[in-house]
Amino acid sequence: MKETIPLLTPFSIERTMVAVRGQNPRLVLAHPEYPVFTKVIPAEGRDIPVTVSLVETDQGPAAEVDLLQACNSKETEAIRAYVGKMLSNHVDLRPFYAQLQDEPVIGSILPGLHGLKILLEPNLFQNLVRTIIGQQMNLSFAASLVSRITEQYGTPVTIGDHTLYSFPKPEALAALEPDELLPLQFSRRKAEYITGLARQVADGSLDINAMPDLADEEIFNRLLPIRGVGKWTVECFLLFSVGRTDFFPADDIGLKNAMKVLWDFDSQPPSPLMLEISRSWSPWRSYAAYYLWAWLDEWKLRQKQEKEQKKPVRGKSARKASEE
Repeated sequence: MKETIPLLTPFSIERTMVAVRGQNPRLVLAHPEYPVFTKVIPAEGRDIPVTVSLVETDQGPAAEVDLLQACNSKETEAIRAYVGKMLSNHVDLRPFYAQLQDEPVIGSILPGLHGLKILLEPNLFQNLVRTIIGQQMNLSFAASLVSRITEQYGTPVTIGDHTLYSFPKPEALAALEPDELLPLQFSRRKAEYITGLARQVADGSLDINAMPDLADEEIFNRLLPIRGVGKWTVECFLLFSVGRTDFFPADDIGLKNAMKVLWDFDSQPPSPLMLEISRSWSPWRSYAAYYLWAWLDEWKLRQKQEKEQKKPVRGKSARKASEE
């Protein structure tokens, strides 16, 4: 059974797939060449595998969602809502471009990133746990920890020759003692943070699914008292799960590095200056931040490629290598 979701333009299929391919392979199976990915989606108490194909139609881009299990109408609607939110289909980028295109610095990077939308994680619990895992940690090691906890406590779903997982439910992690995560190479403190959060969600003392209906300040007020949740954690939660479009995490190192290069600062700019610069980007500061991150990734790649090209071929002089 296939569902088609028209996608609000501008929407870049190519750039969306770059983000999808960067997802954890235990949770998302992305085709290396075609704009197709498979994911297990929680819907009405079930974990349902779906394959999403991003296609161009006569009416514009669309997401064709192939339901790999029989679904009732409520499950189908939940899956449509999940995929739509994941692809930020509620966001119209035209006002964003109209407002920032004449900005002397950030406006210059918009054309090269046209149609880029924030790839969201609609599973709020998953996003919060993954963000806690990633705090002050090497990205590759954090990804390994996410893979381990997913394989150990998530629900496996076999799809052809592959096994994907749904992220562990709060109840599964709430039933653990922190010591049980230590063999997976979690630190004791981080294990305590994760199991503590899971217990609050599982027993209902933290209604995480009510968060999108709250104001930013109220979300901070409810999450910051939780052990292991700091300002950066809540900012990532607002940006990449709740999907707020007007939030600028000025303490983020990546943003500091992007603005240092683009604005030609001698060093990383202080957060108050970054907030002052970003003030005129409201109500699109989240998207400004996302575009700065994307630009920085591409700039780093170009720098690396240029460096590689300048290296002499091993065992030969640079001149001789160039002549050959």
